Amino acid sequence: MYLPDGCARPRPEALAAFWQEALAALPAGTLAERYTVRWIGTYREGTSDVLDLILAGDKTGTFTLPWIVEHTDQPEARPGDCIVLIDYDGIPSMIVRIDAIDTARWGALTEAHTAVDGTPVRDLRTWIPLHTTYWDGMLAPFGLAVTDGMPIWIERFTPLFSRWPRQG
Repeated sequence: MYLPDGCARPRPEALAAFWQEALAALPAGTLAERYTVRWIGTYREGTSDVLDLILAGDKTGTFTLPWIVEHTDQPEARPGDCIVLIDYDGIPSMIVRIDAIDTARWGALTEAHTAVDGTPVRDLRTWIPLHTTYWDGMLAPFGLAVTDGMPIWIERFTPLFSRWPRQG
């Protein structure tokens, strides 16, 4: 499992218990056979805000850089795959299913691409500088940086199961 620095790493037993809870709660066949684990955000409050936006139906997708997938053990996402989203403390909080994946080049992104993100950052004047800083930080360990020709995957998802917000 590849997770960038920042949040706490989830405990394997917590992930397994969360997945089993979702399997028991959802109709048979709802969840994929495999899942990846992701942390979305860059700090505690931001991560909470993103999970809130997903729960409210405002954020309906996420973004992945193929360059990071190529340099880590992160599997390439496919439609139908599930993602367990963890909070800043590494606690499994939500499961989403990837419904569709579009590919674009960084320099050709439009607001049609960023429309899957939360309302506060959809506008390209906000989205591009915010994500350039974020992705430059994620790419730096690999000697890479954001370029106009860089590919990006836009992953549209559906929330399936949630224990967010956490109680207590």
